[in-house]
Amino acid sequence: MIIYCNHIYMENVVRDGYLEIKDGKFAHFYAKDSGIKADLDFSGKKIIPGIIDTHNHGCFGYNVSNNKEVSAAELKGYLKGLASSGVTGVFPTTVHPIAIKSIVDQMDKGYEGAKILGIHSEGPWGARVGEKGINTGYPAVDLDVAEKMVEAGQGHLLLVDIAPEVPNALEAIRFFVNLGVKVGVYHTNANYQETNIGIDNGITVATHLGNVMTGLHHRDIGALGACLLRPEVDCEVICDGLHVSLEMIKLYFKVKDYSRFMMISDNVSYAGLPVGKYKGMSLIEGKTDENNVKSDRATIFVNEEGFILSATGRLSGSSKAVLYGIKNLVQKLEIPLLEVIKMSSLNPARKYGFGDMRGSIAIGKLADFVVIDDDFNCMYTYVEGRKAYDYEVDVDLFNKEFYEQIKLD
Repeated sequence: MIIYCNHIYMENVVRDGYLEIKDGKFAHFYAKDSGIKADLDFSGKKIIPGIIDTHNHGCFGYNVSNNKEVSAAELKGYLKGLASSGVTGVFPTTVHPIAIKSIVDQMDKGYEGAKILGIHSEGPWGARVGEKGINTGYPAVDLDVAEKMVEAGQGHLLLVDIAPEVPNALEAIRFFVNLGVKVGVYHTNANYQETNIGIDNGITVATHLGNVMTGLHHRDIGALGACLLRPEVDCEVICDGLHVSLEMIKLYFKVKDYSRFMMISDNVSYAGLPVGKYKGMSLIEGKTDENNVKSDRATIFVNEEGFILSATGRLSGSSKAVLYGIKNLVQKLEIPLLEVIKMSSLNPARKYGFGDMRGSIAIGKLADFVVIDDDFNCMYTYVEGRKAYDYEVDVDLFNKEFYEQIKLD
């Protein structure tokens, strides 16, 4: 297959010409005046590398984070939904060994959509909740549980998040790192010194930097400051403009080079819902105890901007895809698209060992790419040279059963 586009965002240059795709890889680039005939013409569009989202709990009414097996239908809908926003590679994000194992058991089934590249376990050992949240406690660090997580991952568990200040956290950090699993600092009340001790023991990722962690203060710059200053820490960042203000993101980039950031969505199953009022996830899961019934998250609202909020206006999950964040960084922070796509694709590929075959449009790499319009809408997504999403065909991707279950009048 040969495709033409006048804006192909290759690894370090934007080119006008033809890409030949053979055996699922980028085989050759031909200049515009080469006389080659294209099978597909994407003139007037942009071709960017496939997005690699390493922190994603669900989308379009599909959830991979529950404490249960993830069914084939759930996983198929999830991966297809991801492809509609330009994601070609994903780390399904959960914390439960039973979910981890069921996902790994299916990851090579060839489902149409994004490809599962690894597993991300967000927790379970954290110590902080978001703004206006009430901390009801976290399980104690238990290395038997850690071993079960690794066993369930079958070599595909690539990232585990831990608050470094909780008792026995450092032992757990060393346990995972010694097995080749990267560790992120997350949901933490750690001060600057405590965070640095965690980094000294092997933490190399900042999980959704700035969110649910101690922030910058002029007497103690907290976990956020430590992650920005330590060169070995690569930082996840949600660029929807609400989880972290765009002004703060601009400050991040003043302190640390673009090469140390990885754009993520942190999406949940509510992502993609229309404006409205919905049941909270705890009630859907049958948690009817007093704390859950009276929680401000017993009811969830999706506003006009598509953000997911509790009854008190507290963020209750992420709803915007990485592609939305790319648009923010290009249009609002005026960062060149050629730089931004490294944060959405090449940086995570390199961090987790895929950089030789994924993360950029380069000859010899797997043909993961996205065709977008000038307003950053995903039109087509290709995974290893095969079309995984077509905006004219794949028009009704939301899980209708989930919608009927959660909608409120």
